[in-house]
Amino acid sequence: MKSYIYTISLIVLTSVLSFSTTNNAKGQSVQIGLHAGSNVSSHLKNFKFVDGDIDLDFSPNPKFGFSAGYIVRLPVSNAVRFHLEPTITRIGANYDDSFELRGFDFETDSQVDLLYIQLPLLFQLSTVPPERTVYGRQQRETTFHLTGGFYGGYLLDATFSGTNRGAPIGIDFEGEFSEEISTQYKKFDGGVIFGGGIEYGERSKLGLEVRAFFSVTDSGNRSVLDSFKPHNMGLTFGVYYLL
Repeated sequence: MKSYIYTISLIVLTSVLSFSTTNNAKGQSVQIGLHAGSNVSSHLKNFKFVDGDIDLDFSPNPKFGFSAGYIVRLPVSNAVRFHLEPTITRIGANYDDSFELRGFDFETDSQVDLLYIQLPLLFQLSTVPPERTVYGRQQRETTFHLTGGFYGGYLLDATFSGTNRGAPIGIDFEGEFSEEISTQYKKFDGGVIFGGGIEYGERSKLGLEVRAFFSVTDSGNRSVLDSFKPHNMGLTFGVYYLL
C-alpha cells in the first residue's frame, strides 16, 4: 500500500516539475493558492449495515460537508490551464428511515461521515478578455471558465452515527449510537468532476466555482458486505485565492 502511494506521489511530483519547467521557459509562471468551500453530498444506492441481528437498508438523503486545500495552477496557454488540487473533504449522507429489530419498529435519524484526502487533476477552459492598460498598468479582469477532470481519493475515516427512537415494550425509547465503519468502504475512490466558475484579478486572482462530482468506482468493500455498492456524488461550492 505504501509503495503504491509513493509511486502516485512521485508521478504527480514529476508532472508538476515538468509542467513548471516548460511553462517557465515560455514565460508563463506557476501559481499557488488556497481553496475552501462547502458541499452537498449523498450516494447513489442504499446504505447497508449488518452487525449480528441488525440488518439495515436506508435510503440516502443529502448531507452538508466541507472541503479545503491548495491549488497548483499550471498554465498551458492563455485560455487553458491545468490544476492540481490536494484537498481534504468530508462527504456522506443523511438517513431518516425506519427499521425492524427483534420484532419491534424503530425510527432513525442518522448519518454517515466520510473523510477523504482527494487529488483532483483538472483542466480549465477560460475566456480571454482583451488586455487593458491604464497609465502603464494592466487592469484587473473578470473571466469565466469551465472545469473538467478526474479525482482520486484515499479514505481516512468513516463513521455511522445518529439517534434511534421506538417503543419496543410500550415505553418510549431514544438512544444515540456511533459506529466506525471504515471496513465497509474501499480505501481508494475515484471519479469525475465538472463545473464552472468566475475569476477576478490580474496576477493575484479571487474566484468562485460550482462543481459536481461522481464516483465512477464502487466505493463499497464487497469482501466485508457484498450487497453494499454505493457511489459517492455531490455538488461543491467553493472560493479560492491565487497568489
